[in-house]
Amino acid sequence: MALKAGKPSTLKTQKELAIAAVQDQDTETEMAEKTKMQRFNVDIPEELHSAIKIQAIKEGVKLNTLTIKIFEAYLKK
Repeated sequence: MALKAGKPSTLKTQKELAIAAVQDQDTETEMAEKTKMQRFNVDIPEELHSAIKIQAIKEGVKLNTLTIKIFEAYLKK
């Protein structure tokens, strides 16, 4: 398979994803240190859980971090 010259790929490399994950862990740790965290269990449809999980992977963040962002965005409406 020949590679064509053109726009660089918008997909993140594994290295970039790993770096982002470490940075996200640092941010999450800082957030946990500054903010008292409370566990929140909820039953959601399997398809919704999968969609959120896939989005977290695409963004290179933990599922927990994305879920917090989703709730915060919803509550700001």
